[in-house]
Amino acid sequence: MTSRFDTNPGTIGPGMIRFYDAILNPLEAGEYTLKAEQQVKDLPGEAPPPYVATQQLVVDGPRYNISPADIHMVYPPANQEGRYDTVMPNMVFTNFALPWARDIDPAVKTNNNLSAKDGDGNPIPWIGLLTIYPDELVANSGTAKAGAPQTVTVSELVRPKDPKILPPALGDLFGAEDTQVSVVDLDIAYFQSICPSIDELPFLAHAREVNTDGKILLGMEDDGCFSLVFSNRLPMAPGQNTMYLVSYEGHQAHLHGSTISSDYTKIRLVLLGTWQFKALDAQGSFIQLMANLCLPGRGGVKLLQMPLSDKTGQISEDAQKAIQMGYVPMQNNMRQGEESTSWYRGPFVPSPTKRDFSYGPYHYSDHAIHYDPENGLFNHAYSSAWQTGRLLALSDSNFSSAMFNWRNNYLNSIVNSTKQLDREKMIAIAGEAHNMMPTAHARAAVGMLLAGGFSKVKWPQILSRTERVLQEGLPGVLSEEEKIAIVENDADPLLMLVKKIKGEQL
Repeated sequence: MTSRFDTNPGTIGPGMIRFYDAILNPLEAGEYTLKAEQQVKDLPGEAPPPYVATQQLVVDGPRYNISPADIHMVYPPANQEGRYDTVMPNMVFTNFALPWARDIDPAVKTNNNLSAKDGDGNPIPWIGLLTIYPDELVANSGTAKAGAPQTVTVSELVRPKDPKILPPALGDLFGAEDTQVSVVDLDIAYFQSICPSIDELPFLAHAREVNTDGKILLGMEDDGCFSLVFSNRLPMAPGQNTMYLVSYEGHQAHLHGSTISSDYTKIRLVLLGTWQFKALDAQGSFIQLMANLCLPGRGGVKLLQMPLSDKTGQISEDAQKAIQMGYVPMQNNMRQGEESTSWYRGPFVPSPTKRDFSYGPYHYSDHAIHYDPENGLFNHAYSSAWQTGRLLALSDSNFSSAMFNWRNNYLNSIVNSTKQLDREKMIAIAGEAHNMMPTAHARAAVGMLLAGGFSKVKWPQILSRTERVLQEGLPGVLSEEEKIAIVENDADPLLMLVKKIKGEQL
């Protein structure tokens, strides 16, 4: 749909998203003429001429630069590398009407009468993204298809010193001529081969309304209204790709499929933003990867695991088995400052495992650390998963709120249970209305109250970290006497375990 939308909370349900072809401002940026006319009638004699008043006004908006605060995110991320060869690069704006804030043709709004404005205007965006490959961008080179960004004045933008550079047709209303603006000069034939046509531009931008309920901790906007612009060109892989956010204002007649005079060899565009990312070599389509996992002789699950070294003689048999199962040796920084090597395996490693109900439940991340006394190595796969799950749960505001309410309700139930005492016991403590009981009887009643009223309360019991570890025991490592000494000295069991392995005196 193409319309204005309601940004009040609750317009869409949680987890829902609504798309819009375009969000149009009541008045696009440009120059307008406000005209008022008054006619006095029913006067004796000849009717006087009408009183007419006009007022020129300019609706301003982003034109030569965009505020960084209006940019929500870019994808692929800036200065990152990954398999982005099948991703359409895009930029997300918090200003949900930004791509349609101006008309791509400035002449449309020049001296436009406000009373004559009708319809929803032109849904063609005035900005767009260009994907530049590494072999097309050579800084400060006269033979490059895409030149490096440069800063010029507005006067040089609309009237370049080089007569072979085609400027944007901005008309007479382009602001102060000494304003600094960032521009980029591209080879005309190259520009027309990579830019979209005027008919394709509306499909490369849209707006969306997102219900951000449950995402407050991520710092998202309350209304969840965004606009996006896409590039029409996939990144090159492998290679360092450069993205240009440019203004098409005044170039509506210079886009793909149009005819440009041979007097020009380059075209000048206003550069609103740029970033770079590295696309890694393509690994094949999803169907190809799945076929390689399933068909005999195609690699199987080893395609998604750490490759084994050719010098297998230097790797122990246990280490080879661990790597084949998807484990990766990682550096482990101990609490006392020492460094060791521990095993880690992610949750999505494609290796068969046997479900063991003896694992867990775990009450903290260290509780989930597994230890192999035969080789002295720790396994942090479960402890990392426990900590990751905890952080993900706490980052969900709905879950955090529900857990907080559950804890409050549980504590309130304990408090209420202590208040629901036997009426007879309360009377026994208070005595008769006009005859107080003897002291001995009062003491007995209080003892009976504490024994009967509080004994039925199910108080939660939490074992300390030391008690939990030592209760489970570490077979073949610590003796019963050493466990008792750790508890009496309030020592760290894991630290004592490291010392024991190293042969140090506890």
